[in-house]
Amino acid sequence: MKRVIDFLTQGKENAVPADQLAALIGKSVRELQKQIASERRNGSVILSCLEGGYYLPASEFEIREFIITLQSRAENTLIAIESAKQALADSKEGDIDGC
Repeated sequence: MKRVIDFLTQGKENAVPADQLAALIGKSVRELQKQIASERRNGSVILSCLEGGYYLPASEFEIREFIITLQSRAENTLIAIESAKQALADSKEGDIDGC
């Protein structure tokens, strides 16, 4: 099996877009995302950015920037979950208009 990490280079400026990376390893973008998750679970440090794609860290700064971005995204996701839970709790029937 081709490893994603073998197709990446260091530095955010060298990020490979998901569609290109998926084509390189012969998988769909969704399969690529699953493989990246697996490689990360096994210790690979694969960074990503919205404007570029996936890349290997070139510095501690890039790793810190990635962590801050993911923490912010996680916090926003938790806020969204809590507001959705509250909407269900506020609904007598558990049925929200428009859903």
